[in-house]
Amino acid sequence: MDILKNNKRTVLLLSAVILANTGLQILVPRFLSAFIDRAETNAPMTAITLIIAGYLFTVAAQKGAGLCEEFISCRLGGRITNRIRHQMLEHFIDLPMNKHDTFSSGEIMTRLDEDVEGVYEYYQILFLRIGTSVLLLVGVILSVAMKNRLTALLMLAVSLFSIWIYKVISDFGTKCYLKSSQAAAVFNGILKDKLDNLVEIHLAGAERHALVSLKKAMHEKFRESLPAGQMYGRLWRASTVMEVISVGGTLLIASLLWDKGMISLGTAYLFYNYVDLIYAPLQSFRNHLGGLQNASARKKRVEAFLKEPAENGIPEEHNGNCTPSAQAVPYPAQDENTPAASLKDFSSLEVRNLHFSYQEGTEILRGISFTIHKGDLMGIMGETGCGKTTLVKLLARLYSCPAGSIFINGLELDSYSLKELREEILYCPQKPQLLHASLRDNITLFDPDIRDEDIYKAINALGLELWLEGFERGLDTSFSSAEGSISAGEAQFVSIIRLFLRHPQVIILDEITSSLDKKKEKELMNAIKRLSGERTVLMIAHHPEALRMVNKILVLDGGILVEEGETRRLMNNPGSLYYKALTAGDEKGGISL
Repeated sequence: MDILKNNKRTVLLLSAVILANTGLQILVPRFLSAFIDRAETNAPMTAITLIIAGYLFTVAAQKGAGLCEEFISCRLGGRITNRIRHQMLEHFIDLPMNKHDTFSSGEIMTRLDEDVEGVYEYYQILFLRIGTSVLLLVGVILSVAMKNRLTALLMLAVSLFSIWIYKVISDFGTKCYLKSSQAAAVFNGILKDKLDNLVEIHLAGAERHALVSLKKAMHEKFRESLPAGQMYGRLWRASTVMEVISVGGTLLIASLLWDKGMISLGTAYLFYNYVDLIYAPLQSFRNHLGGLQNASARKKRVEAFLKEPAENGIPEEHNGNCTPSAQAVPYPAQDENTPAASLKDFSSLEVRNLHFSYQEGTEILRGISFTIHKGDLMGIMGETGCGKTTLVKLLARLYSCPAGSIFINGLELDSYSLKELREEILYCPQKPQLLHASLRDNITLFDPDIRDEDIYKAINALGLELWLEGFERGLDTSFSSAEGSISAGEAQFVSIIRLFLRHPQVIILDEITSSLDKKKEKELMNAIKRLSGERTVLMIAHHPEALRMVNKILVLDGGILVEEGETRRLMNNPGSLYYKALTAGDEKGGISL
């Protein structure tokens, strides 16, 4: 409703056009009724001509009002849907990371596209279509009542009974459409996941598994969509019965009244015409009720999505530090009267007895404790699934810590504002996200304060001049197919340049060399060396050799920190896990413990 208030003038104009259109529709049959009565009584040709002229003018005006109504409503609809999409996207960005993981990209696309369209469709049907139909219905019944109250009462009774029948069917149908909409969103998410990972599916020989899972999703979508698809048929059959009763009853009453001389032939025709006019809004009510069911279900999904607590929400069980719960929860909002601590002078990051689990009873991290100081380069190793990525996401506050403590400069992590943490602790994922935009915009992320000169300085400082020369159009190169337009290594170079331009205190690199060949890996590691400078770097490496450059190494196994020490000492200790992995040349980056 706030969006409608922001478009108050457009809403008022649309309301005026709707009233005019409705009034003209009621007026048109009266000209035909008057024409029949004048012709029957041999009225002067001048009077008949005026009636014909009035009829033609009224019809033309009514059609014009209808066009204006459609134009204004479409324009208003575009504004409303774009605004709702903007709100939903903002809210999605503000959701904590554990909520992001519950939505597939295909499901989010469904929420932002189909569900948002459903919200506007809901209000359009409810106020514009059904509201207009009710207004027309009331106008027709009042007009008939001026001629004959009995006929008006019959029309009113049939109309109210029809609306009640439609409403009963609609209430049942909304539940069906809600399930159908949810099944469609899940199917879209699974389908997009399969399409995005076709290469991996073929390489793993998992085509059959992919088809089976897709078939199950299709079956579920069909099973939930079938009851929803049957709703319109039920509405159509009910409306047909009501139409027969309405038309038959009105014609019977009109015939009896005309036979007794109580009404003229023109009035009898007017009653029939008004019955047809009444059936039009009832039919519209029926036609749009099916859409209203679907739109109502989508509206509820949007409302439920917007009620998801944002990252600065305060959970009831939060006690000011990390909660004892096994589930990830948002951090508390900052007290406006208490200034947040500053990260500009970073000195150390300490982790104490950190625990984490995605589900009750299954701990991913168990009692992790370590300290990293300013300027340190720390490497993190371990087998797949040991909790490496989860650990660094906790440090970057992409997840909240459920049990244990994280300190920066001696202060708990939640002492710092989320804004400053995002500015001073930057996380680079294994698969960087590239946008459908130019190389310049992918590096700056549309920040107008970053000039081309700054980008060139960063590229030169990182030793990536030859890499940039590989693009014929330089910074103007367009990535029309997103991450598919350049190699994984080049995408990581974009991420490294982004990090350099942001000047963070702490940099977290999550297996950024995992999909690179030896040449690209060497180039990237050289760029990271230049990037680090006096910054603090935590790096998860795919290959043990990639950690030769760091000065400290952590080894995780099953969520437990099993080895910690300086790189040189571990490299020269045949009993260390890092030494064994390094000498074995484990290409998978795994460590057998």
